[in-house]
Amino acid sequence: MLKTSIHSPKNGYSLKINEDGSINAFIIPSPPLENQVSALPFSEYMKLNGNGTTSFIVNGAVTNQEFYIESKSYDVYVNTIVFEIADAGATLSQFGALTALTNGLDFYYFNQSNGKYIIESGLKSNYDFVKLSNFDPSYGTGSSAFQLTNAISSAEAYVGVIDFEDVFGLPWGLKLRADSTDRLGFSVKDNLTGIDVMTMKVYGIRV
Repeated sequence: MLKTSIHSPKNGYSLKINEDGSINAFIIPSPPLENQVSALPFSEYMKLNGNGTTSFIVNGAVTNQEFYIESKSYDVYVNTIVFEIADAGATLSQFGALTALTNGLDFYYFNQSNGKYIIESGLKSNYDFVKLSNFDPSYGTGSSAFQLTNAISSAEAYVGVIDFEDVFGLPWGLKLRADSTDRLGFSVKDNLTGIDVMTMKVYGIRV
């Protein structure tokens, strides 16, 4: 039997193999030490075609409208998206206060290798977005569950946090590689011009 060992050339640390043949490992919650000095907080709204309006109040029924955050000159790890959908008299089964959409919105990730990868399709109601956020945050009871009353003027709002670690098991979030075609966004496939407010704000780190 050939015995081998694995050592780090930088600090001499050895890789330990347990009695059952397993190797201990853990997921670090931040970029490697070499990058930590340059890691900074990141936040940005998704925009129409990556550089237009931040308001999702558009008509995508005939021609789909694309809202996304695109690659920068640095790596971005997106770990949360905060959405707000506000409309007077809104209920969970509606979209804003409109009847649930016909085609809805598609949540997607795009890169040159895989093309457009659909994460969640057919988001047609306030409930669908609340469910996508894994029902976070949870507040209210009965008919006002997950609803902020008079949040924006007299409009009720549904707000949720799409946490990539909590929902998808990605502790660092989803990476947008520097100077690439990577982007993360939503395709609007219906007419949303009847609601009061809808935005998506992205949070994470840049390195």
